[in-house]
Amino acid sequence: MQTIQFMQEGHERRFDLLWRRLKPKQREDAAMVSMLYLATGQPQVLERFSDYFFPDSGEFFDREFLAEPYPSLALEAIIHLIVQLYNGRTTITIIELIERLDEQQMSLVLEAIKLRAYGCQMLQKGAKS
Repeated sequence: MQTIQFMQEGHERRFDLLWRRLKPKQREDAAMVSMLYLATGQPQVLERFSDYFFPDSGEFFDREFLAEPYPSLALEAIIHLIVQLYNGRTTITIIELIERLDEQQMSLVLEAIKLRAYGCQMLQKGAKS
């Protein structure tokens, strides 16, 4: 099975910084890890996400996260997908993703979905060492 690829420069480092602060059980939770992967893939999203996610406790205030205004339709789609991957409390359609995301964003989203579907064993070894 292929491993998940980290996208832009700094993505793996940002992911690893948050991932290491999770409790051991949360580090293996596909919902938690896929959410972190997607949130850390775009610095603009991570800036907002960091206000609502607390890695030391694993708490995520998803409703407040969703209530903030969106700077663009693409970021709105990514933000909704973060919550969808985590707990399913919002809806984002495939067509919304197709219409709103550029190629790089779509690659990031597809990797996050694979991580959620197939689990943490898909992470590159470098992120988990």
